[in-house]
Amino acid sequence: MARRSPTIVELAIVCVTLLIMGRIASNVIRDRSGGPSTSSSTSAPEDPAADREARDLAATLRARLTPPADTVWKDGLAAVVLVDVSGSMHDRIRGESRRKIEAAQAAAIDLVGAFTRYAAAHPDTPVLVGVHEFSARAGAPAAREVIPLGKPDPLTAGAAIRAMKTGGGTPIGEAMAVARLALDRSGLKRRHLLVVTDGQNTDGVDPAVVASVLARQPEEAKASLYFVAFDVDAEVFTPVKNTGALLLPAKSGAELAATFEELLSDRILVEAPRATLEKPRTP
Repeated sequence: MARRSPTIVELAIVCVTLLIMGRIASNVIRDRSGGPSTSSSTSAPEDPAADREARDLAATLRARLTPPADTVWKDGLAAVVLVDVSGSMHDRIRGESRRKIEAAQAAAIDLVGAFTRYAAAHPDTPVLVGVHEFSARAGAPAAREVIPLGKPDPLTAGAAIRAMKTGGGTPIGEAMAVARLALDRSGLKRRHLLVVTDGQNTDGVDPAVVASVLARQPEEAKASLYFVAFDVDAEVFTPVKNTGALLLPAKSGAELAATFEELLSDRILVEAPRATLEKPRTP
């Protein structure tokens, strides 16, 4: 009986089967050798250049923000309020006629007043307060002194704070670094940095990176960091919160004033009873 020759279809089936088996064997060999997988579920390869850039940035910030090793911290209280004056702070608060900057100005003025009363009640304790504004503007630093860190002076502070103007981007991280350096120059043990912003970082270093570097400082060099998310979803700043900063939402002008009052009575001016703090004014 004559042997039947294979048909074209049968030959095609054999070829496809051999091709599949070859690919399976190739993947097994590649997996065992540690080579890259051809699977579509493989995650994107790491970027060594990006990792190196992130490490270099963190190292630069550490060098910039680490106080001198021979710093002797003295008893006393110092606080800097960092107020966002980017363009969006000119917008009106949702559901209110007042603009965001107006509410922030009122809260900052009230804070200086509280520091004034605290200083009068504690004449033997150095008490310093300062206010910085921040925004990205051509030819100007990210953060600018509105009230240099010093003894509280409500009359001078009120005029300077009311003169703040909005405009520009939102360089939160760089502003944090500038304000923190001003705080550290005070040489006082109890140092507090309070950031008020209504939006995400748009210029410069990520605030979470700055907060992470600060969180890794030695205990004696650390300062308290408070982040007030004003009329914006606080979840935007979860990475900052994860570094150990206190994140507080304020959806209205009244909530912003109440948040400042709570921070003063419960965190910053810890010896001052809540009942002695005046209610924030409404412009």
